Amino acid sequence: MQEPISYAMRNTEATQALIYFNAPSALKDWSFLAIEAILVFGTICAVAHAIRHGRRHGNPSAMLMLIGCFTYGLLIDIASYYTVENFWHGEFSVMFLYNRLPLYIALFYPAFIYHICMTIRRYEFPRLVEAISVAFYGELTYLIFDNLGPLLGWWIWDVSDPTTHPYMNSVPVTSYHWFFAFTGGFAFLSRIICWDWVAERKSRALIGAGFVALPVLTVLLGMLLFVPYNQLAYNGRPGMAAAYFGLIFALAGLVFLLNYRRPTIPRDTLLMLFPLTYLVGHLYLYIAKLDLFFAITPDGLSAEGLAAGNLIAAVVAIVASMSILLVTHPAD
Repeated sequence: MQEPISYAMRNTEATQALIYFNAPSALKDWSFLAIEAILVFGTICAVAHAIRHGRRHGNPSAMLMLIGCFTYGLLIDIASYYTVENFWHGEFSVMFLYNRLPLYIALFYPAFIYHICMTIRRYEFPRLVEAISVAFYGELTYLIFDNLGPLLGWWIWDVSDPTTHPYMNSVPVTSYHWFFAFTGGFAFLSRIICWDWVAERKSRALIGAGFVALPVLTVLLGMLLFVPYNQLAYNGRPGMAAAYFGLIFALAGLVFLLNYRRPTIPRDTLLMLFPLTYLVGHLYLYIAKLDLFFAITPDGLSAEGLAAGNLIAAVVAIVASMSILLVTHPAD
């Protein structure tokens, strides 16, 4: 029997437990604790912001979307562990589902997607423009995380699996396109169900049904949006698939820029806390681990056999994400 690629799957005791705890000293690297702390903080900020929004505006829209982020994240991640099986997470402090699901990944969706959606909502765009802008801004910011994780061992891709091709450095373009398409789909559906229907005072039964179905509807819409990419990637045209993603990502950025207008809503300091922590925290991690990007073998791997991300793309994404965050929260 072939040895599992992921070291987490070699921990027999953990792979037999629904929930497993690891001492901080037992983790592979201090960066594991850092990313956990960043996302725990982000989730706390998201909950606090959703509660405050509900009290100020007298509706549950923000909290509904926050819970929707969490349930959608659980559905998409757990489903991927038992369907595609082309990547595995490393071991973090708290692991669920027989050592497959780290707690920080479960918290990633409410921490990350909630803040991305609420940030773009400040522009008061129409539904479709809002969803496209969320997809663009979300992918731009997610790229920072996606290019660092594999190098530090937060997760590992099975490069022999054709479903991960083509690659840009250590990241499958499929990963980029997945987050872009599915996050945009979630933004579009949650805008209708959690915001517009609530504002229009639709029946509680309709809102409740839509809310329960939101995770499944997001997956279905995301799969539909994925069809053109899949047709290219899995029919012998991986280069064209990469070009297709680059084109629609650029077009999404253009949509955001053409519709940009200075938000009239006062600066929201609470909404800024996690994005600032996320960006500054990742910048620190990149600087602290900078030597790993240069101490690589000719085939692009570190001494541990881990793939290095695209440093230039990450730096551009950090600068661009910080710029968007600041112009979205102009000084009073």
